[in-house]
Amino acid sequence: MVREVLVPAAAGLLALSVLIAGCQANAIERVAVPVPASDEVRTVALDTPRLASADNFRDLAGTDRAYSTGDGHLKPASVYRSNALDINDDDLATLRDLGISTVIDLRTDREIEEHPDRVPAGADYVPIEIAGGGATAANPSDGFSVGSPEDATTMLGELNRSFVTDDGMKAQFGKVVTAVAAADGPVVFHCTAGKDRAGWTSAVLQLAAGVTEKDVIDNYLATNDYSRDRIETTTEQVRESEGDEAADTYSVLLGVQEGFLISGLNEMKEIYGDVDTYLVDGLGLDVSTVQTLKDKLVEV
Repeated sequence: MVREVLVPAAAGLLALSVLIAGCQANAIERVAVPVPASDEVRTVALDTPRLASADNFRDLAGTDRAYSTGDGHLKPASVYRSNALDINDDDLATLRDLGISTVIDLRTDREIEEHPDRVPAGADYVPIEIAGGGATAANPSDGFSVGSPEDATTMLGELNRSFVTDDGMKAQFGKVVTAVAAADGPVVFHCTAGKDRAGWTSAVLQLAAGVTEKDVIDNYLATNDYSRDRIETTTEQVRESEGDEAADTYSVLLGVQEGFLISGLNEMKEIYGDVDTYLVDGLGLDVSTVQTLKDKLVEV
């Protein structure tokens, strides 16, 4: 369900002043949202259905509202992000009702074999494996060799940097973005937990559309809310069987922290300067594909 409401422009001015203050106090570079000249700002509220068997399923456009892109907002019900779609009948029916035309699976062959997707009838299934040195971090349930929460934090930061620097993963992310742009209808992309590989994909798509870095980071961190019950349950199971340090380590691996994503974003800025250059020079996309992507993502 999507509905539009109007809020006073003064609220946008207040948000803008807070954002500017945050930029001055924080080394993270953030882009301020332009304030329209009109007296009112359009806000598109979202009410995306939750999936009982895929807790991190959500609209890329936002959690409760569609993020501003400066000249418009992210288009609701166009692109979704998720964890694995090993889902029940009711959730499969929900995906069908949403008109999902394409499912992009970022998992490895082993992950897919263990928990195959259930795809709505008529939808295209597009597996694009994203794997590298951090593959186990992207799928914590597949076992891990880190010995402490600090090691886990370092590993997930390195994983996000490798999304930008690893040639193999860049080639695969290029395929992912191209598949999103080419999808004929609503598309959902996912990995296992919907937080690392899917989290980076979400950030890239949102930045390409013109979403502020603050909103991108907030959306990334929303995984901790959407998957809270599963994270807490798994962590306590590990605590009972393996002890406190293992549980604390697993808690890091199962969730997300702002620093994980910032590691990748800073690497992207250092090497490419901005997301558009990253898309073209890093992921090998042509300019027409980038424009098609933006047309799919943005509603003016």
